[in-house]
Amino acid sequence: MTIGLIGAGIWGKNIIRELINLAVDIKIFDPNPDAKKDYPHFFVDSLTDLQTVDGIVLASPSVTHRSILEQIVPWGIPVFIEKPLVTSLEDAIALKKFENYPLFMMHIWRYHAGVLLLGQLARNKELGDITALYTHRCNWTSPRTDTDSIWNLAPHDLTIALEILGYIPAPRSAVIEWHGTNARGMTALLGHSPFVQIEVSNRFADKRREIRLHGTKGIAILADEKVDYIEIFYGDQSSYPTPSNSEKRFFETTPPLRKELEAFLAYLRGGTPPISTFQEGITTIEVLTALYTLGATTC
Repeated sequence: MTIGLIGAGIWGKNIIRELINLAVDIKIFDPNPDAKKDYPHFFVDSLTDLQTVDGIVLASPSVTHRSILEQIVPWGIPVFIEKPLVTSLEDAIALKKFENYPLFMMHIWRYHAGVLLLGQLARNKELGDITALYTHRCNWTSPRTDTDSIWNLAPHDLTIALEILGYIPAPRSAVIEWHGTNARGMTALLGHSPFVQIEVSNRFADKRREIRLHGTKGIAILADEKVDYIEIFYGDQSSYPTPSNSEKRFFETTPPLRKELEAFLAYLRGGTPPISTFQEGITTIEVLTALYTLGATTC
């Protein structure tokens, strides 16, 4: 099996390493000559050199996704697309013409075992009725120059909500931290009972990746993307101020990137499609656009 990779930047190199571990042949196209330094034998000279591969992973800068997809989708080859699908509602609408093609989204947190465990807790009512989901995704600046921190970070949180709750709630409000015309952070509120509160920012000196699921009988916390457990605190509104009944519930730690690439390869071999559809990518863009509109006048 041969996989074509478009884009060999910071994240693309992680994809290359996982594809090597998964023992598939790789062809890479990236117009940046510096990208070829580490794996020169995998590179092809032209995008059209990928027309004979079994599947394509699109990991180029997200502002290029529309133009690249308009070139490669007519080939009929399945494409696994890194988030975000595009960086404007206009581009998302333009790509709707491809909705019947084999296109799928790489929404990596839907493959994280800790997020899957939180989803189980939400469904089995172990925490009672779910009242709220909080996500925090904050760090200092970003190597990404093609998008701002909202387009770069918030798609993760929206699809985490989708995995845990089963849907992305409707946007209610948003406050955006603007630096001139650049959005550097956002606090957003979506839905009611349960509601989802999202915080994303490139203005935190420390890196934070926390997910909190609140229910009427307790809360569950995934403190970081690298821990191997969620911490559960049991209690309701009448519990003693100091939590006394808690546990750590452990999960397996296979890298989510490997798991999503395995899912794509399994599909190419005749298995079920990856869980994140092309429509999910479009829906994410629609929700992000609504949040931008809500936060357009804040400062």
